[in-house]
Amino acid sequence: MANSSIDVIEVIKTRRSIREYLDKEISDTDIKFLIDCAGYAPSGLNMQPWGFLVIKNRYMIRNLSETSKKSMIPLLEDMKNTSKAAAEYLSFLKMKGSDMFYGAPVLVIILGNKNAPTAVYDCAMAAQTMMLAAQSIGVGSCWIGGAQRSLVDENLLKELGAPEGYIAVAPLIFGYPKGKPKAPDRIEPKVVWVK
Repeated sequence: MANSSIDVIEVIKTRRSIREYLDKEISDTDIKFLIDCAGYAPSGLNMQPWGFLVIKNRYMIRNLSETSKKSMIPLLEDMKNTSKAAAEYLSFLKMKGSDMFYGAPVLVIILGNKNAPTAVYDCAMAAQTMMLAAQSIGVGSCWIGGAQRSLVDENLLKELGAPEGYIAVAPLIFGYPKGKPKAPDRIEPKVVWVK
């Protein structure tokens, strides 16, 4: 029993946001495994409000990157003087040929049922579960929050194949990592103990 606990902690502490991928496909079997794992996340009232839009079509992913860049750049322009990270990301997005999805072979958009009161929180937990499961089988992942702005467009979601009544919560990319990124510095959280 202690060994599996250590394995889980190891997966949690070694998972990184991967932004460089090998040109290698992920099998449908592995994607189904990740989706199955995501389904074990907790959900309010046990509504399990998630749906999964799996996009392996690279042309579609590329087009979504271009659409998402157009909606993200104006936001970053407003932030570039107050955040070094925003300024760097803005420079990246403005580079000719830059890809918001970093050439990953798979984009999975976790969708939340609009009728579930805690859908956004539930789907966020499903996303984290899915990314940890990916780490456990050697698959890299990254939550592409910048794509979120374009995915609020219901017509775009419909074009991508999302079912009626769902919103996009978590755009996640998956692929085999090219290298291993360094762990970012950890910021000491504010902790308030009430005893």
